[in-house]
Amino acid sequence: MVILGIDPGTARLGYGIIKEKGKGGLSLVVSGVFVTAKESELQDRLLYLYENLLELIDKYSPDVIVVERIFFNTNAKTAIAVGQARGVILLSAARTKTRIHEYTALEAKLVLTGYGRSDKKVMQEAVKDTLELDAIVKSDDANDAVAMALCYVKKGESKK
Repeated sequence: MVILGIDPGTARLGYGIIKEKGKGGLSLVVSGVFVTAKESELQDRLLYLYENLLELIDKYSPDVIVVERIFFNTNAKTAIAVGQARGVILLSAARTKTRIHEYTALEAKLVLTGYGRSDKKVMQEAVKDTLELDAIVKSDDANDAVAMALCYVKKGESKK
């Protein structure tokens, strides 16, 4: 099974693709960040994300897309921007007929570290150790995206 994890954002959208291997093994296929130009209009940023997501989905044919479900209680402006990026992600999934699954960051932290309030460094190490990587996944956004994909596997969703 190929799983695409996404950490949504309009300025920086993190992605990570993992693949399940036989006997419960996992491998990191690719990870990265789509960065939109600050001077670009919002519609152009969203189009850039949409086109790049479609290209990524077309290239790696994920079985499922796991996207971070955002919970905001303070910054409405950030919540709206992330919501717009999530809309592009959901549209990309619908366009390619790819299943969607969602987790909060707290759920991913709890599953990967045993503590829902783990900091970035702890999460980076958890992702590195789970995938048996030589180094941490560069960029917090990409690491968060890989963590989303790992959460899906660790919760047993890929076996359903």
